[in-house]
Amino acid sequence: MTYTLGDVNMDGEINAVVASSVLAYYAMTSTNQNGGYDEDQKTAADVNHDGDINAVDASNILAYYAYVSTTKETPMSMEEYMKKLK
Repeated sequence: MTYTLGDVNMDGEINAVVASSVLAYYAMTSTNQNGGYDEDQKTAADVNHDGDINAVDASNILAYYAYVSTTKETPMSMEEYMKKLK
């Protein structure tokens, strides 16, 4: 399976549901429990490519969702958006 950066539930959308899922994953793994993501989901969730899946990734996903929801132009991809943040 291939992944799209930010799309952890593989439904083709990057939205608040995804951010919530990433936060839930982070909460589970922070307490030494299985977060339930497969490798593709983990790769998709680490939107800032720092090797950790945490609240920063969820925040970036929410920011991207807000951008996509409000832009009047064709939105850039999550990959392009994250590169602009660096």
